Amino acid sequence: MSLSIGEPIAGGQAARGWDELSIRFDDGMDLNKIRALLQEAKELGGSAGETVSAFNLVAIYFSPAAYDRAQAALEAAGRLHPCRLVVLIAEPHAEGDSVAARVSVVRSGGAVSLERVVLTAQGGGVRHLESALLGLLVPDLPVVIVWGGRPEGALLRRAVEMADRVIIDSGTRPPEALADVAAMVARGAPIGDLAWPRIFPWMSLAAEMLDVPNLREHRGNLRSARVICAGAIGAEGVLLAGWFASRVRKARVELLSGPEPDRDSAMPGAGDGTSITGWPSAAPLGRGQIVAFEFTAPPVTFTIRRDKAVLVAEVRGDDDGEVVNRMRLPPEAPGRLLGLELKLLAGQDELYAASVQAAVKLLPKSGS
Repeated sequence: MSLSIGEPIAGGQAARGWDELSIRFDDGMDLNKIRALLQEAKELGGSAGETVSAFNLVAIYFSPAAYDRAQAALEAAGRLHPCRLVVLIAEPHAEGDSVAARVSVVRSGGAVSLERVVLTAQGGGVRHLESALLGLLVPDLPVVIVWGGRPEGALLRRAVEMADRVIIDSGTRPPEALADVAAMVARGAPIGDLAWPRIFPWMSLAAEMLDVPNLREHRGNLRSARVICAGAIGAEGVLLAGWFASRVRKARVELLSGPEPDRDSAMPGAGDGTSITGWPSAAPLGRGQIVAFEFTAPPVTFTIRRDKAVLVAEVRGDDDGEVVNRMRLPPEAPGRLLGLELKLLAGQDELYAASVQAAVKLLPKSGS
């Protein structure tokens, strides 16, 4: 076992790598030592004072690089929603049998608003992570798990069983993976999905168009819709199509691939915002992300298309003439998507559940 101590975190200052206390176990693991280290981290900034936690936020990853990409988003969301953040990083194929723990705290107004415990297990040390997780949770508070792996498998099923809510990101996987998500949701799994708030601007603008007083008459005559994605069909496009199909059951809904993306990566913004400095802006258009959304109520056609960081809405064929509206896409700020999903700490989002069930029916059949 080894111990290292960094600098205390100043009041109101976000956690930094050198603001941590750390300990390493090469044979087994002692949870009492980790708890004592967390208490010491609180006292290093002065009096331990009050700790404010609304829930336990557990993040599970399978490589340090995956956690590094998500760290800014996790901590930004954790500061917005006070919690104990427990990060588990499992490297089962690495050499050794060790578990390393890093702890730190963030203060706000004199109280501790974010407790962070990061456990990295290598080789045989991975077997200690499940018991460590159970021992580090704050009792009697909801447990929200952010799942950083594929949205499938036995480990995810165990996470679903123990959590009040499990948040995945189907936007980082092929759209066919939504079939596994839909199956879990159908069994009552409390799944949240970062791909869902990514399409909020599209859903919001479509709903606003149909709520314009002189366009409401077309709501009962919607017949078809199509979602066009950049370069290839992506999970977000499938979810948007599923949302429309679940709300307008008689409509024929299509998924199409369209122009090439700005970047080949499906997640150019690293999933949930970037940690770059400077003025935040909308993420570049990635492969599989939505380029355009069109729906018809003959003879009227409603079109929403992405023009860089702006959604442009157009209505053609209406007796009152053309209608054009614009909406700027939200900036790619770290933790924005996770913060939205954390507004619900338990159970299912019923609209997402209905949309993902409708979405998988639109996926191409195997072999077709």
